[in-house]
Amino acid sequence: MAYQLGLDTGGTYTDAVLIDDNQSVVATAKSLTSHEDLFKGLRSAALAVLNDKATPITLVSLSTTLATNALVEGRGRPVCLVLIGYRREQLNKSRLVDALGRDPHGFISGGHKASGEPVCELDIEALRALVEAFKDSVEAFAVSSLFSVRNPEHEIQAQKLIHEMTGKPVSCGHSLSSGLDAPRRALTALLNARLIPMIRSLLDAARQLLEETGINASLMVVKGDGSLVSAKVAERSPVETILSGPAASVVGAQFLSEEPLLMVSDMGGTTTDIAMIRNGHPRLSEDGATVGGWRTMVEAIDVRTFGLGGDSRITFNREKRDFTVGPERVMPISLLVKNHPELKEVLLEQLALPRSTTHSAEFVLAHAAEPTDLTKQQSELWASIKNKPIDVQTVFNDQTLDRALVRLTQRGIVLRAGFTPTDACHIIGELDDWDTEAAELAARLLMRYSASNLGLHFNSVEEFARHIMNSVSRLTALAILDTHLSEQIAGKSRFLKGLDASQRTLLADLLVDGEHDELQVQLAMKFPIIGLGAPALSYYPKTAQWLKTNAILPKWGNVANALGAVVGSVRQQHEIIITPAGGKNVNVHFNTGTTVFDDLETAAKAATEAAIKQAEYLAQDAGAKNIVAEHQRVDNIVDNAGEKVFFESRIIATAIGRPYTITD
Repeated sequence: MAYQLGLDTGGTYTDAVLIDDNQSVVATAKSLTSHEDLFKGLRSAALAVLNDKATPITLVSLSTTLATNALVEGRGRPVCLVLIGYRREQLNKSRLVDALGRDPHGFISGGHKASGEPVCELDIEALRALVEAFKDSVEAFAVSSLFSVRNPEHEIQAQKLIHEMTGKPVSCGHSLSSGLDAPRRALTALLNARLIPMIRSLLDAARQLLEETGINASLMVVKGDGSLVSAKVAERSPVETILSGPAASVVGAQFLSEEPLLMVSDMGGTTTDIAMIRNGHPRLSEDGATVGGWRTMVEAIDVRTFGLGGDSRITFNREKRDFTVGPERVMPISLLVKNHPELKEVLLEQLALPRSTTHSAEFVLAHAAEPTDLTKQQSELWASIKNKPIDVQTVFNDQTLDRALVRLTQRGIVLRAGFTPTDACHIIGELDDWDTEAAELAARLLMRYSASNLGLHFNSVEEFARHIMNSVSRLTALAILDTHLSEQIAGKSRFLKGLDASQRTLLADLLVDGEHDELQVQLAMKFPIIGLGAPALSYYPKTAQWLKTNAILPKWGNVANALGAVVGSVRQQHEIIITPAGGKNVNVHFNTGTTVFDDLETAAKAATEAAIKQAEYLAQDAGAKNIVAEHQRVDNIVDNAGEKVFFESRIIATAIGRPYTITD
């Protein structure tokens, strides 16, 4: 019998699952994700399930939360954004200015009209000068041209020139989305470019694993819509792996449960990802994936991502006089001290001081290879931590290093360590993998800080730990309610996107059982939740109690992402737009350019044939076999006093197939 291997690289754990030809689970394993060398985590997890099996592995499929986590935590590699035909004021739309941060960008003359005709020629010399100025300080380029979805020639020209000049990856807007909205398309291209080096390093690690283990199999990657693509396609368009891990978990939940209506909630180390399954199928997001506040144009399963996980940073909120969970991920203090036992002495020294500070029980450590292009302060900070972790209190003895630490953290070069829900689980005995004494020392430092700042008083570290865990369960329940109610509100009107801040605050208050509350509202969900992820057993029973519903905790739920990665299918879509061209003539906007046809029906026939052909090509390129294609046509024709007025027609072709395996 042949086997198939599913892998998932998350912020904390790398999971592996082995299934046979009957899609029965044969073995599962978990390993810590080693961010400085992703191969270590993949290798450890994979070898644990392969167990020297001589039978062939016919398919390897990979899901990941790396792209999602990077956007949630505000990390990414430096890139240059090339804006062709844009006006400067368009930077303020879709939060492009915020997304750019300190990364360079430039405005180049060019672009097209809605008809696909060029506004003017592409300014090659200005483009060349822009690329020359920044080619040594960035790792990739993003290119977005006005109406490139109607005519991509200027993006293609720019891509070719940049690649010739630099050899670096170039991300083009038209290849990522066919939708109108130039600023959002530019944002999507920018995020894609930032993620290319990150995803490339993961795929290189996966290829290294296949080579070492002698596995001669197709390597696939899960997209945000839950479908699979070949590794080479994922490397070109890594932004499509936004929500890859959450999408894989939804596919895994479908595989593990036969409930036609349920809420999927998957808690990892960094995020909790929530999606609704209705009639046995997840819903795709109509407006594109939104992650970390960035509203992209990437088609994905309608998943809401919250910065809440087992490794969420626990900090004291002076205003609320209570502890806040997340959204930043840190290394659990129990894991840090397990790897660096000498740091326990630092915690004891901090406890010997008369009071705790904001940064008690927090450390920073190297998180990547030797970085480049550092400022003086960043270089000074890096030199002090590159060989061993140091406590943040020491770092903040020099206030000039404050901004340097923030910037290095955002770039993913350094990682904070501190108290997390995972440490709380160690204290109450639900986990014993790492150094529990270190978790208890850190808890005492935080308890002391709370007591001295008019916050809660705790009688024991166990009481403090249970308070943190109850907070996580309640926040999970709140996130589930937020997701469901937002979906209901958005379904009422396209102008309503979900709960606002005041509604979320009220909802949070209703979930607290206050003995002196004058108003108590009972909230009960009429469908179950399925809890996935490694921390599920610790939090979801309590979460279900908050919601007055049942929690399904499947046997293989802690590796649902890896399972979803290997049971999915390839799905590729291609869309062609038809617009008026005067009289009965229409324009068909092919991906190679615009063609004028004499009438709509002739144009629609040509567009349908081209769309199906392109979708089948994309599916084959993505690694599919036994491809089945279907299409739909959506006409926008308005009856104006008995006269039919044509505005637009969309031809959408979809090609679906199972991944190609070595036995085919």
